[in-house]
Amino acid sequence: MYKILLINVDELWLKGKNRYLYFKTLKGHVKDVLKSYHSGKMEFANVFQRLVVKSDTAFNEETLEAVRIIPGIHSINLAFQVEKDIDKALEESIKAFKAMPHQNFTFKVHTTRTDKTFPTTSMEVNRYLGHHLLENFPQLKVDVHKPDLWLEVKILPDSIYVSTKKLKGIGGQPLGQTGHLVTMLSGGLDSPVASYLMSKRGCKQTFVFFYSYPFVGEEVLEKIKALTSIISKYQRGCKLYVIPFGEFQKSITKEVYEEYRTVIFRKYMIDCSNLLAERVKAQGILTGDVIGQVSSQTIGNIALLDQISSRPIFRPLVGFNKAEIIELSKEIGTYETSIIPHDDACSLFAPKNPIIRPDKKYWDKFNEQFPHRESLINCLDKAMVYEVNLRGEINPLEAKD
Repeated sequence: MYKILLINVDELWLKGKNRYLYFKTLKGHVKDVLKSYHSGKMEFANVFQRLVVKSDTAFNEETLEAVRIIPGIHSINLAFQVEKDIDKALEESIKAFKAMPHQNFTFKVHTTRTDKTFPTTSMEVNRYLGHHLLENFPQLKVDVHKPDLWLEVKILPDSIYVSTKKLKGIGGQPLGQTGHLVTMLSGGLDSPVASYLMSKRGCKQTFVFFYSYPFVGEEVLEKIKALTSIISKYQRGCKLYVIPFGEFQKSITKEVYEEYRTVIFRKYMIDCSNLLAERVKAQGILTGDVIGQVSSQTIGNIALLDQISSRPIFRPLVGFNKAEIIELSKEIGTYETSIIPHDDACSLFAPKNPIIRPDKKYWDKFNEQFPHRESLINCLDKAMVYEVNLRGEINPLEAKD
C-alpha cells in the first residue's frame, strides 16, 4: 500500500559538523536492508535532515519491520505524495480517512512546514484540513490531546506528504558510529538484551560463544545460533565465533581452588575475547553482567575481571532488575528462545560455594602462574565461524579442526 517512507533520524540535533557522516552511515544501512528485503526500484533523497525513500512497488510488513529496527531511526512516516497544493493534500487526506477500517475515531492534524516559502502557515493548514475533514466525516471528532489518529502533513520543498501511519523506531545512533565490540553470548536472557542496547548506541558487534562440547550437547549451539539470528537484525551483517572450550575448562579445574572456578572460567573467556578483539579490530568487550545476579558478578569479582582485561568491558544491564530484562527480551523477540533449557558447562564444573569476595593475592598469583595464552590462541584458532546476513540467515564461513 505504501510506496514512500519518510525516515526521521534520532539524536541528529546532538551532532555538529559531523552530521553528514552520521546521516551517510544511516542512509547506507537503510539502503542495505531495503535491498535485502525489497525488490522494487527505489530512490533515496536527503530532505531537510530526513531520509525520503520512494519505490515503484509497495513495501510489505516484513520490510517495514526490518527498517524500523535499524539503529538511529526515530520514526518512519508511511506517506503519500501530492502537489504543493492544500486542496490536493485535503483530497489525499479524505482518501486516507475513507480507507480506515473503522469510521468512528478521533483525530488531530499536525502540519510541519519545512518549506517556509509555502504561503499557508502550519496552523492555517491544520485548521483548513480539520474543518473540511469534519464536513466530510461528521461522525468524527477532533481530539488535540489523545487522538486515535494523527494526520501528519509535511510540506517539503518538492511536495506535500500526507501520513496517517507512523512507525516508532528504536532510536539511538547509526550502527558503526561509536565503535566495535566483541559480544559474549551465554544462551540466557541477559546477553542478547545487552547486545540490543549497545546496537542502539551504534556499536558494531562480533559475537562469541564458548562452546563446552563434549560436556554440553549440540542443542546449546543451535540455541546460540537462533539467538544470534534474532539480534543480528539490529546489526548490519555480523559474524559469530563458536570457540571450543570444554577440554580447556576441564584442565583448569585441576589448577584452581574449587571455589574460584566460576570466576576463573570467566577470566579466561575475557582473555580469549580480547584475543578475538585483536583479530577483528574491536575496541571493547560486551557482556550481560548484572550486579549480584550470580557469584561471578559481585562487585569484587567484577573488579578483578576488569583489571585483567586489556579492553574496556561494557555492561549495559549492570543496574537492571531481572523483570526489566525479561520485559526487554520479550520486546526484541529473544525471550522464547532464551528460556529454552540447555546444558551449561560452567554449572557442571561449578563449586558448591563459589567465591564472592576473592583474595587478590591468590588471584594475582594464579594469573601469573597460569596465563594460558597459547592454549587460548589454540582454542580461538579452532573456532567455528559463521557469517550472518541482514536477514539473520546464518552460514558457516570457516571451520578448523
